[in-house]
Amino acid sequence: MSGVKLTGVRKAFGSAEVIRGVSLEVPKGSFGVFVGPSGCGKSTLLRMIAGLENTTGGTIEIGGRDVTEVEPAKRGVAMVFQSYALYPHLNVYENMAFSLRLAKAKKAVVEEKVREASRILRLDDHLGKKPSELSGGQRQRVAIGRAIVRQPDVFLFDEPLSNLDAELRVQMRLELTRLHRQIGATMIYVTHDQVEAMTLADEIFVLKNGTLQQSGRPLHLYDDPANRFVGGFIGSPAMNFVDATVLRQDGDGIRVRVDEDGPEFTIPLSSGNVGSGARVVLGLRPEKLRLAEQGLPVTVEMIEELGGVSYLHSRTATGGDLVVERRGGREGMDGQRVFVTAEGSDILVFSPEGERLR
Repeated sequence: MSGVKLTGVRKAFGSAEVIRGVSLEVPKGSFGVFVGPSGCGKSTLLRMIAGLENTTGGTIEIGGRDVTEVEPAKRGVAMVFQSYALYPHLNVYENMAFSLRLAKAKKAVVEEKVREASRILRLDDHLGKKPSELSGGQRQRVAIGRAIVRQPDVFLFDEPLSNLDAELRVQMRLELTRLHRQIGATMIYVTHDQVEAMTLADEIFVLKNGTLQQSGRPLHLYDDPANRFVGGFIGSPAMNFVDATVLRQDGDGIRVRVDEDGPEFTIPLSSGNVGSGARVVLGLRPEKLRLAEQGLPVTVEMIEELGGVSYLHSRTATGGDLVVERRGGREGMDGQRVFVTAEGSDILVFSPEGERLR
């Protein structure tokens, strides 16, 4: 079992630089998730760790060993792809045994490792079946089993659940969490789905345009985003953003007014470098907002009813979108004008450029 460390890693295709000096570390035995929008470089970064893409600069270490120029087969990694990449003419047993037989492993070793992987992934009743006889979730478990039998130092997952329907995705997230706890291996997982990231990760690495924006435990990123991009990307529904103007310094914080003569809030802020008249952006989580007799006026456009919780999709007077979480109430509000407010301590502040102000 080994950790993974990247130092100043860069990747360019011609004049186009897609990975721009990324440095990060996934400790051994942990579950790290690379997350970000399409085109941010997360899959390219994973392929560089696997050795499937050459680096333009920087170093990649696995278990303290520099593997930047080491061929893929000698890096001690196993990769599970979005496509299952199973051999259709082989049954489950033969698919999982294939790499071992290619390496000329003894028959008894092949039997032991395949049976152990089958037990872990609950595939014992399917070993004689062909991939065409399996569900999507079962095929993905076979692909994972093919990686397990190799006993790699690091498991790499490239959006492995993208081809599954919603119910199977939830089931497979549980399977992967259970697998990680059972075998204790280092795992790195790539996804554009921040719900998957929040569910699976010990540590999340948020990427944008080939740069690392922030890393940390899921709830740390949720509660304390480094910038507007991270605040808006982590969390479902996403964080709301509202433009405001600073009125004055107020003790240990600032007094702000939402645009269009909206409500005023006192927000704790220790930096002390935000002067009167400065433009800022307020970050408001949907669950931190509440309906009130007075506050920010919004018009409810649609209610997303989910049973115990509902989300009021609303629009402000300036045309901005605002989502409010509501628990308990079930009365219809479509088209109604209501007021929402929040505690100042629950509001995050960003500069117009997206920098977090603390």
